[in-house]
Amino acid sequence: MSFDLTRYVNLRYGVDNEGNTVIGPQRPNASANPAPDTKGGQHSGYFTGNDIRGFSQIHASGTGYGKYGQFLLSPQIGLDTIFTGHDSAAEDERTSCCEYSVLLKRYGIRCAVTPAEHASIYRFTYPASRDASLLIDLAHSIPLLANIVNTESGISASKVVLHTEISAEGYPIFSGSGVYEGGFGGAHGLHFYAVVKKHPAVMGTYDADGLHEGETGFAKDTLRSKDESVGGFMRFETEANEDVYVKIGVSFTSIEKAKMWLEKEIPDWDYEGVREETRALWNTELHKIQISGEHVTDADKMKHYTAIYHAMCMPRDRSGDIPGYGDDVPMIDDHYAIWDTWRTLYPLYTLIKPDMVTKTVNSFIARHAKTDYVRDTFVAGVDMNPQQGGDDIDNVICDAYVKSVSGIDWDKAYQVVKNHADNYRIGWYSYAPPVADPNGPYYKLGYIPDDHAIPGTEYGQMACSYTLEQSYNDHCAATMAKDLGTKEDHEAYTQRSRSWQNLWNPDAKYKEFTGFICPRNSDGTWVEIDPGQHWGSWVKHFYEATSYNYSFFVPHDVPTLIEKCGGEDAFIRRLVHGIETGLVDYGNEPAFLASYLFAYTKKPWLITDSIDKLRDLFTMDGPPGNDDSGAMSSWYIFSSVGFFPNAGQNLYYLTSPRYDEMVITMPGGKEIVVRANKLSAENKYIQAVRINGQKWHSTMFTHEMIRDGAVFEFDMGAQAVDYTLED
Repeated sequence: MSFDLTRYVNLRYGVDNEGNTVIGPQRPNASANPAPDTKGGQHSGYFTGNDIRGFSQIHASGTGYGKYGQFLLSPQIGLDTIFTGHDSAAEDERTSCCEYSVLLKRYGIRCAVTPAEHASIYRFTYPASRDASLLIDLAHSIPLLANIVNTESGISASKVVLHTEISAEGYPIFSGSGVYEGGFGGAHGLHFYAVVKKHPAVMGTYDADGLHEGETGFAKDTLRSKDESVGGFMRFETEANEDVYVKIGVSFTSIEKAKMWLEKEIPDWDYEGVREETRALWNTELHKIQISGEHVTDADKMKHYTAIYHAMCMPRDRSGDIPGYGDDVPMIDDHYAIWDTWRTLYPLYTLIKPDMVTKTVNSFIARHAKTDYVRDTFVAGVDMNPQQGGDDIDNVICDAYVKSVSGIDWDKAYQVVKNHADNYRIGWYSYAPPVADPNGPYYKLGYIPDDHAIPGTEYGQMACSYTLEQSYNDHCAATMAKDLGTKEDHEAYTQRSRSWQNLWNPDAKYKEFTGFICPRNSDGTWVEIDPGQHWGSWVKHFYEATSYNYSFFVPHDVPTLIEKCGGEDAFIRRLVHGIETGLVDYGNEPAFLASYLFAYTKKPWLITDSIDKLRDLFTMDGPPGNDDSGAMSSWYIFSSVGFFPNAGQNLYYLTSPRYDEMVITMPGGKEIVVRANKLSAENKYIQAVRINGQKWHSTMFTHEMIRDGAVFEFDMGAQAVDYTLED
């Protein structure tokens, strides 16, 4: 592992387009993610070219809605505490997966930061000055920065507490807490403990009334407005090119826990040591999926290794740091959301980071014991009540089960799935906590009716997409019930997994195609819609896609779907048209599996034609949509290595590899080797496949075939052929 693969990780990838990725570094699945925040920074807090406001400690990667951005550090010459008053133009900006640095042009201060798991260390290099300062803003947050705030109160923080003191070495210590609102999910508490390696001339606090020199702290229950800030500061003199170090630990539990994280992870002031440890951790992860060959370009390597990086930003391992759960309870946080990540991210973890899958399922079990219903979105240790789709927690659990992930009490895991299946197939439940309803319309009618309006709404929001996803949730429940439940449960869940058929309107038309998923009222009457209309977020009928798109979402019963589409030829024409016109939109997760459904037809080469074009949507600037906590990145990885998962099942589909050779290293040193013989831009089609030396006559294989390692050999050529035919 001597070769440094971090050189290929480009943290600018996805920052300025819809990817919404974070420009600051972090460790794999770690809590801390320090990064610069800028004016108009949007969901990640940053936008290239805008003035830098400061550096906050936690961010959310690739999301469509902002969060975090707390405990902003602002090094200055002079001291301006106004929210927008210390913005500075950036110059000579450098970033990697282990360090971010920039010159604040306004002050001539060089800023650099490198992270540990829950803490970070900064190095601020000041010019010679008799008026140098450092500010920590406790009220700053990204939701405020991006104007995503509570429009009624216009606030982002409340119950802010700050303490200041001097250590035995004479170094300033700042510690504090806040409760923060806005952005995705509910209000959350956050705590910090920071030490500055510099003797102060003056230190104190500030608020809307000005500076309070010598003040050792405050506690404020009032809520801040958009143009107000509160925090702590220190002033000091500096020589030319003097380094001032700041260490800061952050906890979701307490100031004491933040201090513990800091002292454990960064016990001294070894900035380079922390950075190189972070680099080593990333090299370990990046070497798990290596690509090589004469046709592999530096651009290929950048996209590939950056995708691995982004696939390991979120969710975050906050075991021992979520209120209400013990230090010994696994707790995986920042599910932003499972609706995005169950399809490709967790299947990727199963291969190269199964410990994250184990911890995730065990954290589901712990949350189930506490809250009964395990919500799809869990951010900052807080459940978000509304969901984009079904009970997709069940899909993650089932995927781990069918692939025999270890370290999980499967009887307890099944009880989570069973409870959801028996009580919570309730569809949209708004922003109120979900209430079990085992006699709801999905159970009685076999679908969520369009006129099933909850209080405060006029229609059944996302009734069609909810029904489709709950049908697949029931398939996953049936899979587990076969071994872990009763015969009656298995039969009931299997029957309900066919519920998608109840919304198949055989008379619905779009151009030459007939039969689509359509909304239906409680009395069975159909609601007329345009299958090509795109529906947005939290609206009626479908979530963020067209009926045309969602009508391909039947991962567990593709043969029946093909039949309902009018047979194989009609199905092929329909799917080709959807992909070519964008009706099947690969900028979002509902389309992730669609291209691989050609595996069920006599034209499997259409997978190659489709995926080849779709991969090109990942430009040198970023992915075609929000990276969604690594969902897009993991789709790209699987769509390039030669096989793709049908998550929740032990099934993979073969596809043309993008690289001459790829090696996946699993725990214990077991390897999956994929070789593409004679691969070139022209020779992009599979001519034949051998798995472990045996010729393979199928477009699919099961997880058992790769669990202990495997060797795939693809013979590539320029002719589109059905490679599954017997010789």
